[in-house]
Amino acid sequence: MRIVNLPTELLRTFVTVIEVRNYTRAAQLLSRTQPAISLQLQRLEQLTGQKLILRDGRDMTLTEQGEALATHARQILRLNDLAVSQFDPPAEGDKLRVGLPLDYAVNLLQSSLTDFVRENPSVQIEIRCDLSQNLIEALQNDEIDLAIALFEGSDQQYLFRQWREVPFWCGADDFDLDLYEEIPLVVHPYGCVYRERMTEALKFVNRRWRIAYSSPGIGGLQNAVCDGLGLSCLTGPTQLAGMRQLGLAEGLPNLEPLHIGLFFRQTRLGNIGHAAVDRISHTVENALANPYA
Repeated sequence: MRIVNLPTELLRTFVTVIEVRNYTRAAQLLSRTQPAISLQLQRLEQLTGQKLILRDGRDMTLTEQGEALATHARQILRLNDLAVSQFDPPAEGDKLRVGLPLDYAVNLLQSSLTDFVRENPSVQIEIRCDLSQNLIEALQNDEIDLAIALFEGSDQQYLFRQWREVPFWCGADDFDLDLYEEIPLVVHPYGCVYRERMTEALKFVNRRWRIAYSSPGIGGLQNAVCDGLGLSCLTGPTQLAGMRQLGLAEGLPNLEPLHIGLFFRQTRLGNIGHAAVDRISHTVENALANPYA
């Protein structure tokens, strides 16, 4: 087995190019010339012995080997940048734009980030709460730097870490499903992964349903469930007192697992961003380990 050392300089060029999808822009961000960027990518391909990027005019796609390397490259660069950050504290005026999902543990994540904001008063931290699909799109459009979002589980651009959780049907303690020919659903607006899980599962078993309540906020949805307006799809961190889980015993189908992703733009993260990544990762892992804490 040959031992190959991949220089972080080459990996940073590779990740920057695939994030901005433009050699000229990557050269500007890295303070290099465009020919130098091309030479660095050629050198990386020589070291790996694989074609990593395919270009067709202005279009750029990663090969299968390029996708695999991108995942490892982000991990390597993160460790490098974390090490460097020990000697380079956040500067006054540093900015970080964070996206949190409406459809997964938003209260828990927002509380954790609020503490993080208080601990880093010199940094401008902007928090945006939205549907997961909107957050991923915002990340792609360079409107945010870091996001937690639900996604379909396939490889995604900017994906750093992912977790898996199985949601469940949830209703008020005294909710009697037998009283309804059409199952009343309490949901987030169209585009929510939870909503899709419920409706697809019911369609598969030919159960009739209707939307009884819709709200973009988790608080309104939780209150509607507790008030007995209908059933919803929740996870441990969002189940409250006054709710109970329902499932096969009540004739309800199993729900497909959720894939929770932590996404960020390496080119935008900075030292404070890596600290935020650690805080969010820790929060999600604690929530999964202690879902009803």
